[in-house]
Amino acid sequence: MEKKENKYLSRRQFIGFSALGMAGLTILPGWNTANGAFNAPDKDFYQLRNGIPNSQYYFKANTVGNQYLFFIGNTILAGTGLKDPNLRYSAQMVMGFKKFFPDAVMSETRHMQPGGSWFGLFRCSRGQPVFGEVICSGHLAILDFAADDRNTSIEEVKLSLEGLVRQITIYRNTHSQILIYTLTAEMLQAYQAGQTPEYIRVCEQIANHYGIPSLNLAKYAAGKIISGEISFEAFSADGINPTDAGAKIYGDAVARFTNALMTAYPIPEKPNQVVLPEPLFPETDDNGRIIAYEDPQVKQSGTWKQGQTSPIGPFRHLLVSDKAGDTLTLKFKGSEIGIIDVVDKETADYKYSVDGEAFRKLHSPKGAPTPIMRPMSLAKGRDRHTWHELILKVASPGIVRIGGFLLNGTVEDSMAGMSTLAQIDMIYAGMDPVVYTPPRNRFVNIPKTMGKLRDGGELRMVLLGDSIMGNTSGSSFELLLMRDYPKCQVIKIPSLRSSTGCKYYREENRVQEYVLRHNPDLLVIGGLSNGGDAEAVRSVIKQVRAQKPDTEVLLLTPVFGALTDEHVKTYTREIDPNSNNFRYHMQQVAVEEKCAFFDMTGPWWEYIQNSGKTYGWFKGDAVHANGRGCQIIGRLLEAWFKG
Repeated sequence: MEKKENKYLSRRQFIGFSALGMAGLTILPGWNTANGAFNAPDKDFYQLRNGIPNSQYYFKANTVGNQYLFFIGNTILAGTGLKDPNLRYSAQMVMGFKKFFPDAVMSETRHMQPGGSWFGLFRCSRGQPVFGEVICSGHLAILDFAADDRNTSIEEVKLSLEGLVRQITIYRNTHSQILIYTLTAEMLQAYQAGQTPEYIRVCEQIANHYGIPSLNLAKYAAGKIISGEISFEAFSADGINPTDAGAKIYGDAVARFTNALMTAYPIPEKPNQVVLPEPLFPETDDNGRIIAYEDPQVKQSGTWKQGQTSPIGPFRHLLVSDKAGDTLTLKFKGSEIGIIDVVDKETADYKYSVDGEAFRKLHSPKGAPTPIMRPMSLAKGRDRHTWHELILKVASPGIVRIGGFLLNGTVEDSMAGMSTLAQIDMIYAGMDPVVYTPPRNRFVNIPKTMGKLRDGGELRMVLLGDSIMGNTSGSSFELLLMRDYPKCQVIKIPSLRSSTGCKYYREENRVQEYVLRHNPDLLVIGGLSNGGDAEAVRSVIKQVRAQKPDTEVLLLTPVFGALTDEHVKTYTREIDPNSNNFRYHMQQVAVEEKCAFFDMTGPWWEYIQNSGKTYGWFKGDAVHANGRGCQIIGRLLEAWFKG
């Protein structure tokens, strides 16, 4: 067959490649350097390495509700430029896994971000109280930074990408990871010259060191372009985001990769804990984190306003000032410090100084007519083992909206050495008091529970529900009860399943596993995930009492969740008996089944509405409570149980 002439490298690309030169490029296996033909073997665009057996275990077990695969990268994940958004390679990858685990409930979360792998190092750290994300809550991270890392030096990419890979394992040591490289014009130039792009060479070093599978979509697509099957212009209209035709090429590669990945290793009997080796690059620092502006170590001077509404996500709330001279000071130990804020054309300038050096200016953006997120490094290359100080000032007319500080290092822990009770008291001390007067007859159906609280003994309390009931447990309200009732030992037993309510617990005698085996004196049922089905709650109550008749029950109405959830969207302070709402039906079940009942929804949302703070001030992510939100729950329960 006659060799096709390559007609798809434009004159501009040739010039760009000449300027790029050959530095840092290595010969790519599969290339015939004599005739320039692309003779790559079928499987050389992916490497399976250690695979993702832990994720296969979770797919098979299917016991954690919705199994999120978290993709982190750029606009390719959003399907920018696609007529058919289902052609996104992320969607195709989920389909590939579903082929092998059709019963698994799985979906993708896509996190597009500026700053490439550098910002990813901070964004994937554990706990984002202001930034409001829990990116790493799934069990499989798919990382694609090729497009956004183009303008970053390869030395910085080495350290940030390795730090990010380590950060994800530090977050949870059973997480799996996959590295993906999508095609850019620069990479195509390298492949047309028969070379491996330096970026991919470095990423593959990291993937080898940590045994992470990698999928080189760039190489696969470049082979199609070089062989003449498609032009680069037809593959991508902007040099980054694929067209529908380009996305189908990515989809073919993804299908072959997922087939190989899912059949390469047996599914383990239990997840294996990943043990991190020493860093590949000695300078790598894996302490990236976002320090919330309300951290006690951030000292505020001036007229700052906390808990203000953000004009954009994913910030839950912001620290705002419109007065020049307002100052923030942060002492830290680490190698790099930066800021993450929301900026637009009205943003004021900052002045900042690190370690007493001369103040530098961080100018407001000139080309941001609408608010955007700005992660910005202020100082790097500092001694990671010594303490430093950042001073940040508002330096011009305008407004500043700060989310937090980007730190590769640590700050002092204000709660170190404190008991859990002291910690929750410290959180609550920074809040307006919760004021609530409960109904007088609320204890009628839980006499034995109240007897144990007042007279002493052991009270076994099972919390049944979802992650919101996890927030309820996280409030440590049992410590408040034992402070109010010092004779009683409250044994709190969280029996929870993410995104799960009584529709699940009522089936297949699951009450045995989730309730009865814990031998409860008091069963507390609540959360968001009952699907508005109070009859499912009734079924669980009846099943429990059929086997343990002396079990007392307390029903809680929902708290937290999204603004679109029924209990928020149709909120009334008192339960509306004239509408078909879950709060009313739960109340009716409580009356008919002789259960205690606490309409927590009413005083909970009233407190938030009267706080002067945005809802996000009390949330740790899109749905769940943060430490302050948990204390609303805990203090309401304390007030309800007080005699």
